Amino acid sequence: MSAEETATEPSEAPSTLFQPDASEAEAPASDTPERPEWLLEKFNSPEDQAKAYSDLYGAYSKKTEDMRAEVKAEAAEDYAKSLGVPDDIDGYTYPEGFEAPDGEIDLTLKEWAKSNNVGKEAFESLISDVYSKTQTNFDAEMEKLGEHADTRISRVNKWITKNVDEAHFDKVSKVMQDANGVEFFEHLMKRSADRGFAPDDLGTTTPQKSLTRDSIRKMQADPRFGDDNEYTDMVRGQWQAFAKQQEAAQRQRR
Repeated sequence: MSAEETATEPSEAPSTLFQPDASEAEAPASDTPERPEWLLEKFNSPEDQAKAYSDLYGAYSKKTEDMRAEVKAEAAEDYAKSLGVPDDIDGYTYPEGFEAPDGEIDLTLKEWAKSNNVGKEAFESLISDVYSKTQTNFDAEMEKLGEHADTRISRVNKWITKNVDEAHFDKVSKVMQDANGVEFFEHLMKRSADRGFAPDDLGTTTPQKSLTRDSIRKMQADPRFGDDNEYTDMVRGQWQAFAKQQEAAQRQRR
């Protein structure tokens, strides 16, 4: 080897005095994120731990709500028992002597009482109070009919018996619950008399019976005439009907 070949080649001149310190160079970034110190070992990520906490809180909240509902239900049950509320609607009974209503009404009353914590005794008391208010005070109605109330009612009953079919007696009974009902039938009796029907010996009316002066005078001689307003009006109606009857007869003779 020649001396020229072994000679050291001159080094390349540096272009700057700055040279990075290799010991301070940053390590290459890792693809795996650093694990937080607060993350529990059994969880793989913060998201897993957050989800677990959320599920735990939801389960605890539901259990708490269930417990509250259970306690509330028990308290309500104890309160109902303290009021005497039966365990089911069949425990409700009606007052002695009271006829239970039809099935649908009976069921509605009992279900309402149960849902409103009405005790058995309170239920019977309520039914008695309401029932008493729906019943007619017959003494008061008789007083409205006046001194001859018994006579007036007797006349109406006889008229109905002779002029109304028995199949309708149930309806009649509902109308004849008060003084207004009696007066209603007295009005029908008067209208019948006005149309030319004379009363019979029972004080009712019989259809197809011609009026005569003697029959009307006989009615007018009755002690009720002038004392009983309804009877008096009826007799006066007979005179009016008789007059019309006479006019019609005269027209036919012409």
